[in-house]
Amino acid sequence: MNILVVGAGMYVTGRHTSGPGSALGSIGELSKTLNIDSITVVSRSESSLNDVIRSRDIINKELNIDVSIEFIALGDDSAYKLQDIISLNRYDCAIVALPDHLHYSFGKLLIENKIHCFFAKPLTATLDGALGLVSLQKKNKVLGMVDFHKRYDEVNLVIKDIINKGDIGLPISVVVEYSQKIEMPTLVFSDWVENTNVFQYLGVHYVDMIHFLTSYKPEKVMAVGTYGILKEKGINTYDSIHATIVWYNNEDSKQKMVTQFSTSWIDPSTSSAMSDQKYTIIGTKGRIKSNQKHRGVEVTTESEGIQSINPYFSKYHGKTYSGYDFKSISQFFTDVNEIMEDNISVDTLDESRPTFKNTLPTSSVLDAVNTSLTDNSNWVYINDLS
Repeated sequence: MNILVVGAGMYVTGRHTSGPGSALGSIGELSKTLNIDSITVVSRSESSLNDVIRSRDIINKELNIDVSIEFIALGDDSAYKLQDIISLNRYDCAIVALPDHLHYSFGKLLIENKIHCFFAKPLTATLDGALGLVSLQKKNKVLGMVDFHKRYDEVNLVIKDIINKGDIGLPISVVVEYSQKIEMPTLVFSDWVENTNVFQYLGVHYVDMIHFLTSYKPEKVMAVGTYGILKEKGINTYDSIHATIVWYNNEDSKQKMVTQFSTSWIDPSTSSAMSDQKYTIIGTKGRIKSNQKHRGVEVTTESEGIQSINPYFSKYHGKTYSGYDFKSISQFFTDVNEIMEDNISVDTLDESRPTFKNTLPTSSVLDAVNTSLTDNSNWVYINDLS
């Protein structure tokens, strides 16, 4: 397996963190069991080389392996240079971890070259873009998946089982609160933050999770955004976005569910975790509350103060990386390996994986939220995509 990684930011290399990054860390772990012949990371800037080297060194030391990673700087004409690189090398699959607004153009390039693709969420910022990639993926018979790793969180899987068994009756409402530290828009995404927004970055995770938990389909959306501290800092994007989504039961369209989202990314730097996230599901016979920030582990140090640690997301212990983000990434590479060995076909995975097609309801909600934000917060109706 020859792997291409497009992008070299926090998700790939762990930039701005103390870890090696989810993408490269997971690939390093998988190299123990999968036959990985080459790993190539491409990025626009030559300066990303230092991040790749740092990540590689952490991986090799912690996992006691000797993985090699090639780095190529694409420069300003990134798409043209990438096409040249693809033409000269055989890549079987790729991780796409680019700014949101570049997902469609680079995804199109990779898929047309018959490369299996795994996208950091969201797939694209528009429904038309998502539908276009679905069509290309089917035409070229390659696997396309999105990193909606909350589907692999054991807490959410337990909740899904409770809902499926009918223990809380029919779900009728969900309230989601999700926020992150202000470093995300002002530091981590500073180069392209005005090409995205907090709902596109954070809220989309829980949109997908709600669809995954309930199998309900979105009917209409209304969204309101607020400006404040980020505008004061010269960043033209929302501090917070608040969305109401009405869903319907696929088996009985008269049965509705209402979800309310409050998302922001202006939490103070002194917050005890990068993400503060919780949700409540109310059913006709009960309720479920899940605080996904407080996982039962609190660490206090002189340097960091009080920190709420999530030991289930992505963790290192005893020469091994694991966690639900690792599970999400490893599922893609495992599936690609099975496809390459003719053990499974691409089309069989649409029902059981966060494929491009499977996540279209999430793409439709994101598109509708962005439309409502620019249309005086009016309701936006969503067509059935089945």
